[in-house]
Amino acid sequence: MNMIDKAEVKCRFRRSVESYEDNAYVQKTIVNRLQELLQENLSYAPRKALEIGCGTGLLTRKLLSLLSHSQLFINDLVEEMCSKTAGSCGIGMNNRLVGDIEEIDLPECFDLILSASTFQWFNHPDDTYRKLATHLLPGGLLIFSTFGKNNLKELSAVTGSGLCYYEKEELEEVLNSFFDIIYVEEKEHVLHFPAPVDILRHLKKTGVNVTTSSQVWTKGRMERFTNDFKALYGTGAYPLTYHPIYFVCRRKAF
Repeated sequence: MNMIDKAEVKCRFRRSVESYEDNAYVQKTIVNRLQELLQENLSYAPRKALEIGCGTGLLTRKLLSLLSHSQLFINDLVEEMCSKTAGSCGIGMNNRLVGDIEEIDLPECFDLILSASTFQWFNHPDDTYRKLATHLLPGGLLIFSTFGKNNLKELSAVTGSGLCYYEKEELEEVLNSFFDIIYVEEKEHVLHFPAPVDILRHLKKTGVNVTTSSQVWTKGRMERFTNDFKALYGTGAYPLTYHPIYFVCRRKAF
């Protein structure tokens, strides 16, 4: 499996700080579903909660109202995103954990961990889920969304490249070592755009690279992409598929 270049990921998301929320159509739907899953499954009052990949605060703002009696910590790979969200949500410096969740030290143990649309960026999912489990109190919940195999499938079909997404069953196998899986749900959301180039603009504004390559999009490359997309998907409304998978997990007593 090709390793994800986290420096490139950080750079792209940093550039999308101001444009992300206006273009994160599906991500907003995902956050709303995570809010529902939290309300449906949380049966205790968490003292300390951690949000991984807070971004611009789409989920953070909901958590502040739902977990008003909890101490909320937020993490993001991009310092600018973490700081912006912390500032707008009144989260203090000591509760900001900036950096790659796979690499940074977690100074606390939590009784609730949440994340929206972040875990697909893991380079070492087995190790990282183990790490999260060790920083989650026994019986605590891990509620998150990630993306499945069909995510952005049109781009993979056209470019022959893309992020390595996992099947639901593959994720379940990893999670079962550390968690009891309470609930799993898969959805597909298809957006439509007037032209293939609009898909590229949409992804850029949400911080997502079209391929795993950092190759520059020259005029010739853009024309090839457009022609290849039209050859595969005809003309008219051009599709882009998002494939979120939701998990509600309880930390095993080990």
